[in-house]
Amino acid sequence: MTSFATSLIRASVALGLLAAGLVLTSCDLASAGNTAILSANSTSPPTVRHRFEYTEDDVTEEGQAEVVSSIQSDDLDAILADNGFSRSDVVSAQVDSVRVERLSTGTLSGADLYLGTDASGPVIARVEFDDPEAETPARDNTSRTVTGAVKSGQKRVFAQFDVEDPSDIPSSGGRVRAVVYYRLEVEGV
Repeated sequence: MTSFATSLIRASVALGLLAAGLVLTSCDLASAGNTAILSANSTSPPTVRHRFEYTEDDVTEEGQAEVVSSIQSDDLDAILADNGFSRSDVVSAQVDSVRVERLSTGTLSGADLYLGTDASGPVIARVEFDDPEAETPARDNTSRTVTGAVKSGQKRVFAQFDVEDPSDIPSSGGRVRAVVYYRLEVEGV
């Protein structure tokens, strides 16, 4: 085979690969134009504040206070609506991070949080408090996928708090705040 023929074959292969690459790139660009990302930088960021209240009666034999949150801010439905979307528009959903703050007592050493009303929902945070007596917030920066739970309408958060000594829980109860930071990809732009 001559060098001209070899060069011609190489040019044909390169041209074919270039054309295939352009087709794939245009598909990605076309699909990217139909979605939007809602995050902490959005006009109405997908951040939801939850409040937990527990008493000594909520503590299990394993030493965990198990409670479901009440929502202290707009929920995801309101945030999506503010941005012109609904849950049916969600393509993917992640919890980017969760900040957990003990408001009333230092008797907690850690917490597991689940999206939903029981421990069958996806884990959204696992935190340990460095000093059970300090009121320093704990943060879980692990990104977790929660698309199914978000699309199915889950709003509240179930918590299992590790209690150092249940008898130290004030008679008025303990309180914890969790701030959940979401990253949502929505379609229909």
